[in-house]
Amino acid sequence: MRYSSDNDPDLKITLPVPMKNIKLVCHFFLILFIVSCSNDIDSVLEENVVEDQEIIEDEESVDDEVIDEEEIEEEDSEDNVAITEEDFFNYVYEGETVSIDNWTGQKVENTLSITASGSDGNSINLLFNTFGDQGKITSYSTTDFDFPSSGNFAYFTSNFFTFELVNIDEVNKKVEVQFSGKLYEDEYDIESDSHEVEGSFIASYIETEPGIANLGTHAQIGGEAWYNTSSFEAGGFVSGTDITFNQLSDNEHLISISINHDTTEEGSFNFNADSSVNSVVLSRYDEIDHEFVSYESSGMLVITAKEVGPQLTLIKGEFSLTGIDTTDNSTTEVTGGNFSLVYVNY
Repeated sequence: MRYSSDNDPDLKITLPVPMKNIKLVCHFFLILFIVSCSNDIDSVLEENVVEDQEIIEDEESVDDEVIDEEEIEEEDSEDNVAITEEDFFNYVYEGETVSIDNWTGQKVENTLSITASGSDGNSINLLFNTFGDQGKITSYSTTDFDFPSSGNFAYFTSNFFTFELVNIDEVNKKVEVQFSGKLYEDEYDIESDSHEVEGSFIASYIETEPGIANLGTHAQIGGEAWYNTSSFEAGGFVSGTDITFNQLSDNEHLISISINHDTTEEGSFNFNADSSVNSVVLSRYDEIDHEFVSYESSGMLVITAKEVGPQLTLIKGEFSLTGIDTTDNSTTEVTGGNFSLVYVNY
């Protein structure tokens, strides 16, 4: 089930409570690991393959679709490059050094996944992009079902977990990272039980082609480059209703793009704070009150492509806006926005 909310420009959205029961995509497009060699969008849509974009449904259906870290490790292990002499993986969980004896790496476009496992099954998966933004970071066990799975906090993740992309060598296909912080058993609840982790590594990776290229959202927010690292949908339950694509990065900003599957077509749309569809809203996460504050947003949305398949739709567009934070009347400019998203038709 998609999570729905009103598109009120003055709304403070308290997400951690309702989102506890919904799988937010913080796996940096976790389904990117279901890789297809086809670049034909028509055939991809007909086959109902979703790359780089996970659709939020009820927990039961999502659990059936999402590839967990164990499955990723099993599927990638046969194709992954060998560990070289320069490679290493140091990992400390709750103050205890984990003896890591296996790790793998994969890169799909600008997204990387590194998975490491200890001899006792204690494992960690890190998803991040080549720009240094952290995605989903998860600790789990491949052998102990009582081991608590935990992840970095879902919103404004860089404020609650330290992640540094030290270096990426795209010629030799190696990446160096340092990380430390708390992983939460409920990543939508900052008060839930947490576990301290830290580590560093140099890992080799393989590159894999996506089934649908260049999915995601990018913009300049206040002159700074912004790339989405996770997403969730709101609305679109039945025919005729609006759908909002909520796009998050690891910083405080949230970009919400609203369309209507039945009525939104290619074209240009001016929007303001009163618009509920064919519009874009900028929000920020308040790390003190743990809620999103929506800005009064006005600007232009351009739908450049819409391709409807039997069960999936690919939609592309561009946008720019001016956002006013009503708490202090400060203004933020969003420029050069573009997106390419896939969603399930109702």
